[in-house]
Amino acid sequence: MDALATPFVQGRLRNEALSVTVRTECAHCKEPMEMTIDSDLTITVKDSESRPMAFMPDVDLLDLKEESIINAF
Repeated sequence: MDALATPFVQGRLRNEALSVTVRTECAHCKEPMEMTIDSDLTITVKDSESRPMAFMPDVDLLDLKEESIINAF
């Protein structure tokens, strides 16, 4: 499941505060990056100098063509 969706969806389903840690690298400079995303969709970056761009795809839930919302993302 998507790193943004996991804590948000699972946190709501379980009625718990959850978080996920993502270890990745910058697509531009290849510097390592680590961020934590919680069930409120708050993104905390370990290195305060990193400024990642995180976004949610715009999905029209009322006109969903895919088999499930997971496939739409």
